[in-house]
Amino acid sequence: MSRSYNHLPSYFQQVYSATMIAEANQRLGKEISKWAAEVWEHSHTDILTVPVLRGGIFFFADLVREINHSVELVPTTSRSYEDSENNVQRSEVTVDISVIPARGRAVLLIDDICDSGRTLAHMTKALNEMGAQEVRSAVLVKRVLDQETFNPEYVGFSFEGPEWLVGYGMDDCNRWRNLDSISIIKKG
Repeated sequence: MSRSYNHLPSYFQQVYSATMIAEANQRLGKEISKWAAEVWEHSHTDILTVPVLRGGIFFFADLVREINHSVELVPTTSRSYEDSENNVQRSEVTVDISVIPARGRAVLLIDDICDSGRTLAHMTKALNEMGAQEVRSAVLVKRVLDQETFNPEYVGFSFEGPEWLVGYGMDDCNRWRNLDSISIIKKG
């Protein structure tokens, strides 16, 4: 059941409701739980779950509570888009992974959306170079592109279209991340 928000822009058009998101989290949690159990059985270590902040925090919090195995939490931050304008990529992806004890561990990167895949590809490569045993990714939304650049192992929704998404961690120029649903911005 979606909440009612005051002053929600009229050009937001909901595409994924709070109920749909909760169902996707439950499905993904079951899939990841199987992997977490396998990792424990082979190494007696928990998977390291890494939320890609800022956008991934809502998905991360809900998803890890659906995993029925212990996980270790290691937050990090990244920036791949400009803060002041939607859909404008920075020339470089910046991410701080120095706090992740990746050597010999299974790592799960968790992000709200995989657009170009630059952030997750960059982080996967860096974590592998740091000696991670295995790196997987979970995203709530995977944008379908003509030329795929990165394919996360766990995907809640596949989205076709160029529209900018907002809500549940995704923002409209740093606004409306706190929506419990996801909308597209339909201007003009």
